[in-house]
Amino acid sequence: MKRALTRSKLLLAATLFFSMISAAAGVLIALILQKVIDAALQDNQQLFQRILLLSIVYVVLLCLVSFIYALCSKALIRNITISLRERLFRGVLHKKTADFKSVNTADYLSALTNDIKLVAENVVQPLLHTFQNAVIFTASLFALLSLSPLITLILVIGMVLMFSIPSLFGNRLQSRLNAVSAEMSRFTAHIKDLLAGYEVIMSFGLKRHTEGDFQQTNQKAANVSFAADRLFAANDSISEALAILSQLTVMFVAAYLIITGHISAGSLVALVQLSGGLVGPVLILMQNVPKIRSMKPILERIEQLAGEPGQSSETELPMPVFEDSLEVRQLSFAYQPDQPVLKEINLTLQKGKKVAVIGPSGCGKSTLVKLLSGYYEEYDGSILLDGAEIKTLNSESMLHITSTIHQNVYLFDSDIRHNICLDEEFPEHVLESALRSSSLYDYVQQLPEGLSTAVGENGSQLSGGQRQRVAVARALIRSKPILILDEGTSAVDRQTAYDIENSLLALPDLTLITITHNLNDELLEQYDEILFMEEGQITGTGSFREMREHGGSFGRFYHKKESGPHIADGSLSY
Repeated sequence: MKRALTRSKLLLAATLFFSMISAAAGVLIALILQKVIDAALQDNQQLFQRILLLSIVYVVLLCLVSFIYALCSKALIRNITISLRERLFRGVLHKKTADFKSVNTADYLSALTNDIKLVAENVVQPLLHTFQNAVIFTASLFALLSLSPLITLILVIGMVLMFSIPSLFGNRLQSRLNAVSAEMSRFTAHIKDLLAGYEVIMSFGLKRHTEGDFQQTNQKAANVSFAADRLFAANDSISEALAILSQLTVMFVAAYLIITGHISAGSLVALVQLSGGLVGPVLILMQNVPKIRSMKPILERIEQLAGEPGQSSETELPMPVFEDSLEVRQLSFAYQPDQPVLKEINLTLQKGKKVAVIGPSGCGKSTLVKLLSGYYEEYDGSILLDGAEIKTLNSESMLHITSTIHQNVYLFDSDIRHNICLDEEFPEHVLESALRSSSLYDYVQQLPEGLSTAVGENGSQLSGGQRQRVAVARALIRSKPILILDEGTSAVDRQTAYDIENSLLALPDLTLITITHNLNDELLEQYDEILFMEEGQITGTGSFREMREHGGSFGRFYHKKESGPHIADGSLSY
């Protein structure tokens, strides 16, 4: 919050300056009313005309200053909102993968929307109102002392009583608003889950059940919010009652002073007006202090999620260069304690070699290749790139020398070109080569808008095979030295998958790591090495012929698979 204010310090200074001028000018209306009424009762036309002219000038200037203040305050809130969102998003983006996945993405969405909105409504605006009303209070206090010290004393006593109210509600409001933030995070997560599962809901006829589920969740979120609103209403109503009581006291005391001849009728109007300027700010303060205090947990949550990325060591770490080999020694990894996914893996990948990783589902293949690309940093053992432990290298740059084609493809809601280039500039011949290698070229040529064709949310306007071809082109266009194919052609037809994988195997300088369940003899024979995995361990290595002839676990796995459809000699067979 402080950083956001510091970034807009000039705008903040301008906002506070015009707020102060606007507030002080607002107090003058009481003194103008006093002079007008006294001039009218005294039948002093000359004084009346001077006050009238002054009033016209006063109104014009007050409107101008108030407009400038309103404009500055809204611009300040906009800048603070932008700054907080940018800092929060930057913090999320720089989290380590394990830390990022430990939090539900709906929590990030809620923080970027609901929590930032709460900060604007319950911190920034109340702080500006508090400052402006502090100026009104100070100006009104001096004006009241000049007119009637007795009435000023009465108002001060009333305000002492009013100041005790926020302490009754502050802690409870903080607890309630914290509960609202947490419930809105759960509500956002639930909505995200239901919308993402739309096809499942439709396929299994769960519309009625889902509507009832949503109604319960919606009702609970609204009730939690209403519980906080009830407390705000109680705080506001008690404060307003005390404010009205104070003003009535002033009115009756001032009326008594008129009867006894101590003040004029104009002074009575001025005193009543100024008492509002004294009590009103206190009322605003009583309403705002609990709001601001109650936001402390939410501000702390935003700070925690924003967590500034390390500025010191990461940028100074050496940049990885893949010249010789990627070696793994005694590598073990677990997502949860005491539940190892990989156990004492040892392997060496020479530059330019082609390696296929094969094994039953859930044996740790995808986890292994994620570790090799620097995706996770918490592991036991060593991963050495040209002899250097990758933990000592720049982690982001490690990702820059590897491209991964995932089985589950994500496409941004833009066009085909953007989803391939991802805002980077590539020569047209490089882009065309990637399109041809991914078997996407002919499809794009048939589209009226070509590469500018919108893909929809997560590629909803494309078929599964087309989405995967885009992902293949996205990886190939970057010509990184290491390419990981994690079931990356599973969504395309077998002939296209064969053509893509065959073209990748033909690239001499490319180090290819392929996770596959497609046991195609012709393709597997082109790999330099086959790694067979079971239950988080590599239980067999060697060429395809060696592994097949040796039998063992791979042999049994191979013979089970070969009874299914496969491609032999480049043609589709069953």
